[in-house]
Amino acid sequence: MKIVFAPDSFKNALSAEETASALAAGWASRRKGDELILLPLADGGEGTADAIIAGTGGEIRSVKVHDPLMREVPAGFGITGDGSTAVVELARASGIEFLKECGLAPLRATTYGTGELIRAALQSGVSHLLIGIGGSASTDGGAGMLQALGAVFRDASGNILPPGIGGGDLARIASADFSALEPRLKAVRLTTACDVDHPLTGPEGAAAVFGPQKGATPEQEEVLDAGLRSYARLLRDSGLAATGDAPGDGAAGGTGFALRAVLGSKPGSGAEAVLKICNFDERAAGADLILTGEGRSDGQTLHGKLCSVVAAHGAKLKVPVVLCSGSIGGDASPLLEHFAGVFSIASGPGALADAIAATRENLFRMGVSLAGLFSAGR
Repeated sequence: MKIVFAPDSFKNALSAEETASALAAGWASRRKGDELILLPLADGGEGTADAIIAGTGGEIRSVKVHDPLMREVPAGFGITGDGSTAVVELARASGIEFLKECGLAPLRATTYGTGELIRAALQSGVSHLLIGIGGSASTDGGAGMLQALGAVFRDASGNILPPGIGGGDLARIASADFSALEPRLKAVRLTTACDVDHPLTGPEGAAAVFGPQKGATPEQEEVLDAGLRSYARLLRDSGLAATGDAPGDGAAGGTGFALRAVLGSKPGSGAEAVLKICNFDERAAGADLILTGEGRSDGQTLHGKLCSVVAAHGAKLKVPVVLCSGSIGGDASPLLEHFAGVFSIASGPGALADAIAATRENLFRMGVSLAGLFSAGR
């Protein structure tokens, strides 16, 4: 039999590759003769580069960039096995994880390091750049990223604003110059991997919805939203950005806006982009079963998350898809309409820390159990 293991990562526990390996090891212990295809996946957030290099035989290239507070840190981007696509994860340079120890900085945090990662990726000679923008620490409208790519912002007195502008300084921008923007941007196809459809500003915008997660007080949310409005209006009125708002412009603190309206990146489902790059349909065709999973499944799973996209592709291929997650939240009935089976790997009630520590063991046991059920069914 041909079995495909295509999970997302289990956050704070195992990577997608480790998750697929644990499930497959359990399966193989019970059914030794089956053809097992390990295809770890992601949805454009953290782990996307690792999933793609695992799925395509690619590599991670390391560089030095600046974190959200402009401290130099090591980071990296992925290159697919055929060398055609580079994968940049915003979280590797501008992620909120960098600020866990020193504290969140909603007005200061910048995406400058993401721009540095993009510049480094462009130097690798790829024709396609996939940019995953989950896990952001900032609400700078992507202004820091644009600075790292060559943009120059000036205040009302004509003074150049220093590199690493944060959301709290967006209102200071009086003029923008993109004449020195990285020229290689024009030679590549840009894709933004994002599953957030919020606008840039307003009650459903970047500052109002995501600002509190990044440490913003209600007063700071107002400062950030006003700055985003001023910044976007300036760029549009000066002809430096596309007019109008689009779903997803508010993603990653407005980085979605800068990528779409300034750099011309095409936004889309991160999960769909990863499945395409990893040739999921071709590799899963003719399988008897697909196993997928994530740390927690609930009603949000069906709104474009990786596992639901795998289920949709499985339906198209006429291959049943089973969901194996760390926990199942709420009513599982909607999930059962899309998956052949829905299982939690948890062994029983207990502390979250204990469940995370036992993830590999529980996944192995789930693989063993499903292999046994599959044999009985056959």
